[in-house]
Amino acid sequence: MSRPRNFRLRRTSGTSLLVVFLLVTLGLSLWLGYQALDAAASHRRTAEGVMADYAGIAAWEYSRHARESLDYLYRWVFDDIPWTLRRHPPSPEVMANDLQRVLRSEGCDCPGLQSRAWFFRIDLQDGATTSDPDTVQAAALARLAETVRSNRQINPDSRIGVITLEPGVLLESASMVIYLISTDSEGTARLAYGVVADSEAFGELFLHWYRSAPLLPATVAASEPRDSLLQVSVRGPSGIQVFQSPVPYSDLFSSTDTLEAEYGSLVVEAAIRPDAAPHLIIGGLPRSRIPLLLGLMVLTMGVGAAALVQLRKEHQLARLRDDFISGVSHEFRTPLTQIRVFAELLDGEKLRTAEERKRSTRVINREARRLTHLVENILQFARVSRFPTSLGELEEIDLQVALEELTEAFEPQASARGARIQMNVEPGVAVVGGRGGLYRILANLLDNALKYGPSEEVVRVRAAMNGDTVRISVEDQGPGIPERDRHRIWDPYRRLDRDVTGQVQGSGIGLAVVRELCAAYGGQVWVEDGEGEGARFVVDLPGIRVREDKLTSGVENGE
Repeated sequence: MSRPRNFRLRRTSGTSLLVVFLLVTLGLSLWLGYQALDAAASHRRTAEGVMADYAGIAAWEYSRHARESLDYLYRWVFDDIPWTLRRHPPSPEVMANDLQRVLRSEGCDCPGLQSRAWFFRIDLQDGATTSDPDTVQAAALARLAETVRSNRQINPDSRIGVITLEPGVLLESASMVIYLISTDSEGTARLAYGVVADSEAFGELFLHWYRSAPLLPATVAASEPRDSLLQVSVRGPSGIQVFQSPVPYSDLFSSTDTLEAEYGSLVVEAAIRPDAAPHLIIGGLPRSRIPLLLGLMVLTMGVGAAALVQLRKEHQLARLRDDFISGVSHEFRTPLTQIRVFAELLDGEKLRTAEERKRSTRVINREARRLTHLVENILQFARVSRFPTSLGELEEIDLQVALEELTEAFEPQASARGARIQMNVEPGVAVVGGRGGLYRILANLLDNALKYGPSEEVVRVRAAMNGDTVRISVEDQGPGIPERDRHRIWDPYRRLDRDVTGQVQGSGIGLAVVRELCAAYGGQVWVEDGEGEGARFVVDLPGIRVREDKLTSGVENGE
């Protein structure tokens, strides 16, 4: 007996619907797989851009440190050389002791530089040369005089100079010359004093700077050895190698920075290893998503539902990311605009009075501090997210000293708004925690109080022992925080609706950093109503009461 026709139709219809659903799901899975591959490629490009930016930071930091160290070297090596000749000119021997002294001050043994360097004096009028030791060949001294004269013609306004020379010009190997020009009372260049050594000898000094200078932020590099993260090389403008860090790598993300002409136009190149990406970027460089695509094709039925959930999460993450980027961009724009405007005024010499110039430098310094606070906050948030237990060594921190230092740092921001920070700290109270973490906690609370409070407000900071903890409160005179929103303000990227639509911009991570750090140190934080309409943020951290004589002894010992 045959089945009813309508049953076969229903079965065929159901099968067709299932096939259509499977085909649609498969197509959706393929499309989502393609989107995943494209997102991974975009993520990789972004991550590679971040790695290149880190290389740029390292190159800039090394250039800055080299520039400052070269200035220090000039100041002390030529300490006994007058810039303006008013008596019998000194001999070049005086620079030898000064070089040893500055190397000791720098903490660099530099045995090659101390043993192979020689010193000279050149009369720029008649070409007469004197060297120490006096065993330097006359032909080499003549070439040196001509080289210094040529470099002087290229940079006539500079009294100092750095020259890199190819092998065979002065020495058998590549060499480097550092010199200073002394003038007569009328400003005419009379004498050139300097020091000569091979590039390998000078490289010892560049190696010392490489090992001692903080090339990457501590919150990014953590405790990783420098040689395992990056390499640095220094070349002359013609490509002569002056310095190469001890461990070379290939396939690097690199960036260069060039010193000014008075420093020999030295080119600094810093390069980051791709293998170091997990230490520098959350998640490291993304891998290929092809296995994921194959898995999506096999698990066709589950992909549809998973894709919908994932799309919803992606949408939420994208919205939070956009809000975060928008907030950070607005926060960065104001100080950057101020710095740029006043820097352009200073550079264009459009400020006539000393008071105007002084005010401009104060604004630039204030806004630079503000930028530093923003950047450190973001880096701290990233570090806590990646290494929640890596908080550094715990110590006893004199709270009164820490708050005084922090208040002084925020004084320019408070003065700009006409506000005042009032402190009431119980003497002899110490917090047990990390110095950097405590600073970030208090800095974020003070920054919020000044940012959201009215002009000419009084921000009250109180601290006292409360049993086994230290209770710190920061109270502003702003609009306060509604009770229904108090549990939401601690979430990352979360801002109140009135702040999102208002004129006060923020990144939404400051209070999240405060909560994470307080929890990590075994404390807690909450918000309550202030005495007026403002908000009072209260922090409880582990603390002890320290004897007054112990605090006095710590201050005398530089602790």
